[in-house]
Amino acid sequence: MIYCRRNVVLLLLFEIAAVVLYGLISAATFSGQEISFSESDMQVQNKDNDVTEGNYLDVSFENAKAVVTPAFQLTEGVYYIEAAYVRHGIVKAGLVYDSPRNGKELVDQDEFELNPDKDNISYRVKIHDDSKIRFKLRLTGDAVDGDYIQLLQVRIVASKVTFVYRIFWLAAVLILADLLVWGYMRYYTGWNAERKIVFLVLAATAFFLGLPLYQSGLSAGSDLTFHLARLEGLYRSLKSAEGSGHFPVRIQSGWLDGYGYAVSVFYGDIFLYFPAMLRAVGFTLEEAYKAYVECVNIATVFIAFYAFRRITRDDIAAMAGSVLYAGCAQRVAITYRAMLGSASGMVFYPLIVAGFYLLFTEDVESKEYKRIWVLLTTGFTGILMTHMLSCLMVGVYCVLLCIVMLKKVLRRNTLLELTKAAGMAVLWNLWFLVPLLQYMLTEKLKINSRIADETQIEDYYATLEDFTQEGRNLYQLFTDQNTLGFALILVLVLYLVTIPVQKRLRQTKHGRVVACFTLFAIVVCTDLFPVVELAKRSMLLTKFFRTIQYQYRLMSVAVALAACLAVVFFTMEVFDRKKLYYLIGILCFITLYQNFQYDKTLTYDAVYLDGIALESRTDHGIYSYKVGNGEYLPVMTETSRLTQELEAAEPLTVSLVERKGLSFDIQVENPASEEREILFPVLYYGGYQARDLDSHVKFKTSVGDNGRVAVMIPKGYQGAVHLGFCEPWWWRIAEAVSAVTLILMVVWACRPGIVRQKIGKIREDQGRKER
Repeated sequence: MIYCRRNVVLLLLFEIAAVVLYGLISAATFSGQEISFSESDMQVQNKDNDVTEGNYLDVSFENAKAVVTPAFQLTEGVYYIEAAYVRHGIVKAGLVYDSPRNGKELVDQDEFELNPDKDNISYRVKIHDDSKIRFKLRLTGDAVDGDYIQLLQVRIVASKVTFVYRIFWLAAVLILADLLVWGYMRYYTGWNAERKIVFLVLAATAFFLGLPLYQSGLSAGSDLTFHLARLEGLYRSLKSAEGSGHFPVRIQSGWLDGYGYAVSVFYGDIFLYFPAMLRAVGFTLEEAYKAYVECVNIATVFIAFYAFRRITRDDIAAMAGSVLYAGCAQRVAITYRAMLGSASGMVFYPLIVAGFYLLFTEDVESKEYKRIWVLLTTGFTGILMTHMLSCLMVGVYCVLLCIVMLKKVLRRNTLLELTKAAGMAVLWNLWFLVPLLQYMLTEKLKINSRIADETQIEDYYATLEDFTQEGRNLYQLFTDQNTLGFALILVLVLYLVTIPVQKRLRQTKHGRVVACFTLFAIVVCTDLFPVVELAKRSMLLTKFFRTIQYQYRLMSVAVALAACLAVVFFTMEVFDRKKLYYLIGILCFITLYQNFQYDKTLTYDAVYLDGIALESRTDHGIYSYKVGNGEYLPVMTETSRLTQELEAAEPLTVSLVERKGLSFDIQVENPASEEREILFPVLYYGGYQARDLDSHVKFKTSVGDNGRVAVMIPKGYQGAVHLGFCEPWWWRIAEAVSAVTLILMVVWACRPGIVRQKIGKIREDQGRKER
């Protein structure tokens, strides 16, 4: 009676009305609170938290610790803090509570370093209570004679994001509740006891794997600031007043103090649009990042279960494989060491493993066989959109597998499935591949120049030192974080010792092949693998090893294969059902226990509540988002030489410069008898165009000094010039093809016949187990 169409429609209408009404009330009651402090309002705070009048502080003030605003009180919500100042030396800013809090006066433990090239800041904060607080500037302990602070103005403005954030949470809670009720009524109540247990175990695993995310702060990893910058850069570029003004984002505007960085062309970020949206509705940078990582954990658990169940059609075995895979030491370590690309890519490994397993084991004439391409297409698309290096690694292993299984690959239906998988993957990802290939083939960037230069190597040991030093020995396989973990190693040992008593089943034969590939993949990650010897014989392998950078990265493939072997092993009838339950329970317990032990080694002292904290990260003298090794920079760029000034060759005169993100509008006059060059403070990538605002005549645009955009102004020209990034028409065509491909795949997957067939197959499997 409750779960009928009429009641569902009424409930949804009521919820929509509630959200709309709440939104109207929140907007109507929004106060728009604003507080301003001038130079004369500022105070100097001493070490005992007493304050005196003044806005200046230097190293001669022995008892003073910061320049602060008067205490002010805010209601719960989201606010923008704007401040103007002059300073010299390393200076940090933040909000502090007015009253002592047992050494935790810093609001949210958040304090960031000021950009030395700016004299003002604007950032967003979230206030949790109405305690009195102050804005402060302070010199660090590295201050020397001549360093000082002078706080000129502070303005606190309430943001409309406050009620957007509340509306979002209300809508999210209602949607989640509806999904839980729908899932419970539609599926859970119809499941047998075994499937219910499987679901609860998977849900509990996803929860426990995310426990490190449920506390304040982040665990600082090697790539944390890089991935936070990708997220923040995407969010800022999507804002209407910033970025290139185009969707999808190709060049993120915030990097390198506004010079822009084509990270979105080379590093798939389609899944980062979700946390970027969370930033837009009021989440802090840290909250948005954690939400994404939690989604990675959940997706890994349930996608792995789906893939392994496709292999075995056994819920318990697939559940065990999912727990062992999602909770293995290597995957958890890269997740919480902020190797977000690798961790995101591992979400899709099981789909590719399942696809190739079924490709070589299923009946080629069956209806099931004709849908294997979906697994491969989805798997490779997911990896391509998250981590190019993972895509490269998996691709190499797949080529090797196809060579070994060449006889089966050459079957007509198998070739057809591989062709469909490859063709659909290309069409689906054409929007990403076309810009990527264009930049790799036509632009002079550090990433393609480095690869092209590796033609003559004298010392392979020195060249591959970074790669080979990460090779694991036997001891490290058991003790290091980036390995299989105790549970998967135990599965391997059990498989090997039970070989004499394994039954002659179809699964046993398949398990032999999976075991061989698993052991090979493990050896590739160890110091037993002849990396240098192979590199000497093949420049292609040398470039592969150099591109992968670190040997331990290949462990992710070994983990996926080991989990697949575990799933097959559990269906080989080596143990009776009761003993198998005990064994799987022990393995799952070992996996989660090892995760708990690893969690204890993590520290969570990195706080990033807003993107301004990333701007203070130094990279070769430039305060901005960290570009790491700068693989996607123009090859001639030296970041230490980048300036914020627009440089015009004499006798050009430039006035009325207006900038929005990566776009410029300027008034320019060239009285010379020949064309002259203007250098803009943005890095050059193919796609920048300059034109006259009135006639729309395009001017020559090219790469100039230090990799900046250079525009040639014709002789005698006088007028307004617009410079901006504009996608070529063939990029737009590629995006349209990908969109149409996605729509066709969704329509195909949602056909009533397909859905009924899947439901019928699930019920058939359940009925067979019950009998």
